[in-house]
Amino acid sequence: MTAFRKMLALAFAAGLGSTTLALSGGMTAEKQAEARTKVETAVALANIAKANKDGEAMLVAARLLAQSGPVAEQGAKMKDGKPTLMDAGKMAKAAKEMGADAKKADAVASMATSNETARSDGYWYYSCDSYNNCQWIYAGY
Repeated sequence: MTAFRKMLALAFAAGLGSTTLALSGGMTAEKQAEARTKVETAVALANIAKANKDGEAMLVAARLLAQSGPVAEQGAKMKDGKPTLMDAGKMAKAAKEMGADAKKADAVASMATSNETARSDGYWYYSCDSYNNCQWIYAGY
C-alpha cells in the first residue's frame, strides 16, 4: 500500500471515529455499546414475542427499549423529517394483552414514558453499508 493510501485510510478512520462520537449524543463508548446491545436484543426479542404471542418476552423487550432510548421502526417512513419511533409503552400494553403481569407492564409503560420525555437528543436506527455490514447507529438531532 502506498504511503498516500495509508494516510488516506488513517484520515478516513479518524473521521469515522469522530463522526461516531458526534452522533452518539455525548455518550461514552461504553454506554453507547451497552445501549446498542440493548437495542439489538430488544428489537429481536420483540419480533420473536410478536410471532409467538409471548407477553413476558414482549415485556422484556419493552423494558430494554425504555432503557436504551428512542429507536426508529425498521422500514417505517419519516414524518416531518423525523423517523417513526418504536413505542415501548405500547409494547408494554401489548405484553399485558398477551398475558404478561399487569403490574410489571404498567411499571414498564410508565418508565418508557418518563425516559422518552427525558431524552430527545437523537434516536437509534438500523443501517447497512454496501458490503451488507449492518448495525444499529445512534444519530443525534
